[in-house]
Amino acid sequence: MQIGPASALVHGWPWLRVDAVVRSGRTLRHYRRRLDRPDRPWVRLRPVSERADGPGVLVRRGRRLLAVVPEPGGPLTYQLVGTEWVPAREVAVPPAVTAPSAARLGLDASRVRAIAACGGSRLLVDEDGSLFSYRALPGGSWERDACLRLADHSSFLVAGTESVKLAQVTGDRDATPTPWGERAPTLSDSLATAGVRGTDLGVRVDHSGRSFLLFGDTHWTRPWLGTRDAIAEVVAGGDLPTVRFHGSPLKLVGRAGGRITMREYDVPLDGFSHGGHLYGLFSSNHFRGGRVMGRSVLARAVSDEPVLDPAARRRPMRFEVLGTFSERHFINASVQLRPAAQVPGCRGDGDVLLVWGSGPYRASEPRLALLDAAALTRLDAGVPPARAGVRYWAGAGWTDAESAAAPLFGPAALGELSVRWVEAAGRYLMLHASAPEDPIGPSVVLRSAVQPWGPWSPRVRLLDWVAGGMSPDPHSRFIKASRDDDPVGDRIFRAQADGTGAAYAPYLFDATSEGADLVLRYTLSTWNPYQVVLMRHRLPLASL
Repeated sequence: MQIGPASALVHGWPWLRVDAVVRSGRTLRHYRRRLDRPDRPWVRLRPVSERADGPGVLVRRGRRLLAVVPEPGGPLTYQLVGTEWVPAREVAVPPAVTAPSAARLGLDASRVRAIAACGGSRLLVDEDGSLFSYRALPGGSWERDACLRLADHSSFLVAGTESVKLAQVTGDRDATPTPWGERAPTLSDSLATAGVRGTDLGVRVDHSGRSFLLFGDTHWTRPWLGTRDAIAEVVAGGDLPTVRFHGSPLKLVGRAGGRITMREYDVPLDGFSHGGHLYGLFSSNHFRGGRVMGRSVLARAVSDEPVLDPAARRRPMRFEVLGTFSERHFINASVQLRPAAQVPGCRGDGDVLLVWGSGPYRASEPRLALLDAAALTRLDAGVPPARAGVRYWAGAGWTDAESAAAPLFGPAALGELSVRWVEAAGRYLMLHASAPEDPIGPSVVLRSAVQPWGPWSPRVRLLDWVAGGMSPDPHSRFIKASRDDDPVGDRIFRAQADGTGAAYAPYLFDATSEGADLVLRYTLSTWNPYQVVLMRHRLPLASL
């Protein structure tokens, strides 16, 4: 087993945190997660032992952290000194710990290998080899809150070629210098035109013959705007589009469903056009109740024909909130309108809205919801989504209960996801990022399916963003690879400036067929630089 009942514990010095020891072969590894913010990830530290015969036990003695490790000669005790584990002078007695049952957690007991209790409100659970931490909710239920390790034992494919960066979408100048020391202009010149220093996401939404990009936590030259989200319009032309930012941020108005927040992690998720209206799904109420993202809300643009002007400084793009969409399985979401006749089990001549979602951030399997033509008509009339008639895929049919929504595949630890029907492929394509300690590596991942609920194909790795994005060549590298001076990087805000980069939130931009190939373009966020890039990937249609 990887863990045992006492393989993790919560303690409060020098800050509230949870430590865990996890067996991997003969190595007992040490992980830590700070609990001062719900978005803190699990971090792997120095190993405890290379001779472990079974799961380890953690013991706290005052300010000392001890680990009891079963080894060939019997159990040995180690003490954490600084960052190193050294043999202890004492023999620690493992505590008696009782963890709740799988049934108490609402989990399938056949999939749960072990549960480690981390105090009364935290758990670490081994689910078929994947390790997820759980937190207690009011009323006695439990909810995943982070993934420590994803053990996806299914096969995956590696695309024959890697995705390539076409251009940087946002910011002033491209972060990647040319060999002759120049930096190309970005697709938007967002700093000079609209006062946007840096941003992330970049979700494409088509409406009334126009295409928009919705951006997440945006940093403006006007610091009093905080991290208000942004919107831009895509202007086609040439091989690469031009992107025109609006000079003012997005703004959610109205109080349907309670107080709406618009700070970090409160971001646009996706949007759609129906009945002449532009709709958007947004996350809101970050950190509420211990969640990274508290819920999703559905909103509608106040103007059906938005006017975007880079010079506008006091004219926010307003969306009126219709109500909460989800507080459970659809806190991140991706949507696609489809003719009802093209979705098995749906009737009528109108469109239906398919919604794929994930729950707790970067710790969830995807699920599927549906709004039929009647529900969309109710939305057009201003009816809140809770009363419009949302249904959920339960594995063999539809249900009215979100609690009965079934995972489409697993194991998974998704946050942002992007799903589109691609006519050239005759399939739904899903993009998402890989999970912590995922066998596929730090990657942008593609899946495909003929039906919206699946079955979904094995994963295809489009980009290893460490090997590709952090290339040793500074003239092709587009993600900051070193904490030291790196010409590929920027300093947008304090939490980002001194660290390396990462790739997240791949969103499908468009797809075309060229002969026997499918050419995908997608936006990708890189953290440092705190910008969005446009990527391209070519793969054989026959491989889908």
